[in-house]
Amino acid sequence: MRILMLLDTFFPPDIRVEKEARTLLQAGHEVYLLSPARNGTPNDELLDGIRVIRKKPPLFFSGRAWIYFGLQVFTVHPFWKKALEATVEEYKIEAIHVHDLPLVKTGIYVARRTGIPLVADLHENYPEAIRTWATTWTMRFVTPIMIKRWKRIEKHSVQQADRVITVVDEAKEHYVRDCEIPPEKATVVMNTEDLDYFCSLPIQKEIVQRYEPYFTISYIGGFGRHRGLHTAILAMPQILKEVPYARLLLVGSGGNGPELVQMVREQNVEKEVEFTGWQPFELVSSYIAASDICLIPHISSGHTNSTIPHKIFQSMAIGKPVVVSSAKPLARIVKEAGAGLVYPSGDAKALAEAVIGIYQDDTLATRLGEAGKRAANEKYNWKIEANKLVALYEGLENSGR
Repeated sequence: MRILMLLDTFFPPDIRVEKEARTLLQAGHEVYLLSPARNGTPNDELLDGIRVIRKKPPLFFSGRAWIYFGLQVFTVHPFWKKALEATVEEYKIEAIHVHDLPLVKTGIYVARRTGIPLVADLHENYPEAIRTWATTWTMRFVTPIMIKRWKRIEKHSVQQADRVITVVDEAKEHYVRDCEIPPEKATVVMNTEDLDYFCSLPIQKEIVQRYEPYFTISYIGGFGRHRGLHTAILAMPQILKEVPYARLLLVGSGGNGPELVQMVREQNVEKEVEFTGWQPFELVSSYIAASDICLIPHISSGHTNSTIPHKIFQSMAIGKPVVVSSAKPLARIVKEAGAGLVYPSGDAKALAEAVIGIYQDDTLATRLGEAGKRAANEKYNWKIEANKLVALYEGLENSGR
């Protein structure tokens, strides 16, 4: 089957997209990928078997502003509609696979005109994600109007798609309940890790040795208020009373980075909190290996209660205990696997107590890490999720859709 994936962001990198494309290639499908172009990159290239086709939209049709406002009016993106139609025709595409909500209606428009099926791969609850991005007074004022419109777009898109992919059970429940689709239409393909690849990445000894003198609590990923990093910083003074050589390691960038730096100064923990900046994916396993605890402090919300980050499964795969907030998917998985401790979202005191509890009980840290690794090997890994994706496309082929 010739499958065309559509993204509204530059590719590569995207861990989830890469894993899905690789899985479909291994299952015998041809995979094409249409994404925005950047200066200095080829418009057409073969990356590990994926045919990547890049198009550069005019400035007016690109960027967050168009997603916020333009798509609410037109719903079908004029530039990507034309690019998608041309690509489908040129490569005789047999199925369209759209990543994330903004371009799903564009994909549906082209799929219906060409008579091929469309798969909507929804990485997150997009209307609720918009709520987390509203950081200015102006955005907070218009956000409720935007969310209401995007919820209508979401419902129509999910109903019109031939198949829907979500990342957690909580997201599937949302689409079944709020978008009124039959449960069999949605497939959960989680953001678990490809253990063969991830665990084969070499551990950089210099990174591990750098943090050996400390009790290292690490967060790895993007910054932003909904990530809850302010809760972790506020917890550090209490942690340091019991763990004087604790170090909070923040590996990432973006979002509210400057605000977090200022908060570190205000809490007088500049020596105990380290910002590494963004690091290559190949170093993620090394930073996890250097950690005593891996932290995911996401603030519980409509957004974080219906998605899951890769980092929880990466930490479990390496056998590190995790401390997570009570965001629903995080709490459910950690409790089920016995992989770590859960604290109430936004509660710095409870976060500190969870960290101190693990520090004071070496056997607890070992038990949690071993349980997480066992769960990753037995249940939470990409081999299992890949089978679901392959089965979805087998069903499409067999049904004629």
